[in-house]
Amino acid sequence: MFFVPPERPTREQLIALAKSDPEAIADLVLMLWDRVAALEARVRELERNSRNSSRAPSSDRSNFNPPPKPKSLRGKSGRKPGGQDGHVGETLLQSDCPDRIIEHRFGPDARCPDCGTLLGADSSELHEENCEQRQVFELPAIRIEVVEHRAERRVCPDCATTVAAAFPAGVTSPVQYGESIQAAAIYFNVRQMIPYARCAELFTELFACPISQGTLANFVKRAGAKAAVAMEPVREKLVAADIAHADETGCRVRGKLHWLHVLSTAKLTSYHIDTKRGSEGMNRIGLLGRFAGRLVHDFLSGYYLFEYRHQLCAAHLLRELIYLKEQMDQPWAGKMIELLLDAKDLAEREQSRDEGARHIIGERTRQRIRVRYAGIVLEGLALNPEPPAPPSGTRGRVKRSKALNLLIRLEERYEEIMGFFEYPGVPFDNNQAERDLRMMKVREKISGTFRSEGHAEAFCDLRAILSSATKQRANLLETLTELLRSPEDLGEKLAQE
Repeated sequence: MFFVPPERPTREQLIALAKSDPEAIADLVLMLWDRVAALEARVRELERNSRNSSRAPSSDRSNFNPPPKPKSLRGKSGRKPGGQDGHVGETLLQSDCPDRIIEHRFGPDARCPDCGTLLGADSSELHEENCEQRQVFELPAIRIEVVEHRAERRVCPDCATTVAAAFPAGVTSPVQYGESIQAAAIYFNVRQMIPYARCAELFTELFACPISQGTLANFVKRAGAKAAVAMEPVREKLVAADIAHADETGCRVRGKLHWLHVLSTAKLTSYHIDTKRGSEGMNRIGLLGRFAGRLVHDFLSGYYLFEYRHQLCAAHLLRELIYLKEQMDQPWAGKMIELLLDAKDLAEREQSRDEGARHIIGERTRQRIRVRYAGIVLEGLALNPEPPAPPSGTRGRVKRSKALNLLIRLEERYEEIMGFFEYPGVPFDNNQAERDLRMMKVREKISGTFRSEGHAEAFCDLRAILSSATKQRANLLETLTELLRSPEDLGEKLAQE
């Protein structure tokens, strides 16, 4: 490599060197050219973030770059902020049947504030016509209710055997916590992500009912076994779905990296935690291998090892296109972004049109989008040709650029990318699965990692039950109580929706 002096040379020194040794100047320029190219590539890599790539938002903040400012691809709707027309809001209204009434009357010396005349005594009852009402919604003092069960004992007159009456189902110990306490503890820990230590503090401070962290963990473990039973019909329903969403994210069990897989619809959710991210981990629980509908997912290769119809998440694709447009100066990427958003708008208008109204997307519209799509891909391929073949005897294949790899995907997988436009009911993005995974990442930040595989599996099954119940707008505490009593019935109930 050409020698670079430790101190910056002067202009005169460079001119003298060019006259005396032109080869040295050529080597110097080429070396600097390579260094600049390497630095530019490094800068582009540092400028990648969750807005223009598949990276998670948690990876945005670094020593080199602040987190990117949010930038939405959605156009302005023209609507004012706040609730829109037709939105059913919730507000605090006075109750017709208050639990307690406190009367506030004038004293015997009360006078009119204007003229000072005594108001006199009035012993009549207060009604709506002679009083003003204000209501305060208050939380009453919470206390644990202790229910003692007493089973009668009798002695048999013939054999003198002592016989006791039967206790209710579930009452098995001299002292035990009831279903409502267990359901509340599971709700706090699994749904609201409250760690065991703070959950124990909550029961002590709020309910005057001290519960150890170990007991709380046992609640989750035992309920998790019942949730596994309840999830069986839910997972069968997911396998039979026409459209489902799948995604995965990293999490830690005993400090080691694991992968949390989700398969979900708008009504049901299933989680599975595994040591593998690819197809082996995806199908360990036996769902994707039997799924025959259309699966919305990202471009992870493991999803292509199963037999179902594929739909690629267009939101992931938009982020890649933004990177190519902003960081690699690829003009065709901006055109493809516009096309995808135009097609999305047409598909949403088609889906929301009134029954019997004229179709928004006709065959001519579809053909126009297809021709426009193909033209953009051809423009991109012209700017990003295949790299030259490697020299004879060289092993491996030449690495393609990010732009060329994406263009090949766009060219070969039109049906998988534009399915949201070509087929009714197919979603534009994989937001359903990403939303189902998001709170699990929040749990890891709040409570830390799982300490055992068994606890992680129990948490996942319980979270799946609560997620499915939330999607179906069921009461979560009632759902957990029903789970503790009859997991089979709860599973069938959730799967019927």
